[in-house]
Amino acid sequence: MKKRFGGVLAGQVIGVIIVCIASSFIALISFGAIGGVTIASAPEETFRYVAPYTCPNGEMEYQQFQASYNRPGEYSIIVECVAPDGTRTDITGTSITYALIGFYLACFLPLCIPGGLIAIIIPMFFLRGRKKEESSNAIGSL
Repeated sequence: MKKRFGGVLAGQVIGVIIVCIASSFIALISFGAIGGVTIASAPEETFRYVAPYTCPNGEMEYQQFQASYNRPGEYSIIVECVAPDGTRTDITGTSITYALIGFYLACFLPLCIPGGLIAIIIPMFFLRGRKKEESSNAIGSL
């Protein structure tokens, strides 16, 4: 019985590791596209969402401007944290990083958590099936 329980436990651990590795690869492939499209289509809303993490003690200020040397022009953004004393800090890079981390987690967790639960539950059915076989074999041999 202990050997089977150890085998089931090892199967569960291996299953969770495989599911999390597969989930991380799928999330790595998809989060950049999802995050990039979201940041490009609604940048101010995305940066306001991560503002509590990038600018905890101040107010986030978002600016978008168009470079006029090309037609129709290229848009660029600047995200700044304005502290209560009036000092400004450029947080554009950290805001993009935090937003992409959030998109990675949004792609990773919905795959890893249910898959991990399935990887934990399925080996239990194998243990249950073996117990039934043993009990029927023990009864049949009497």
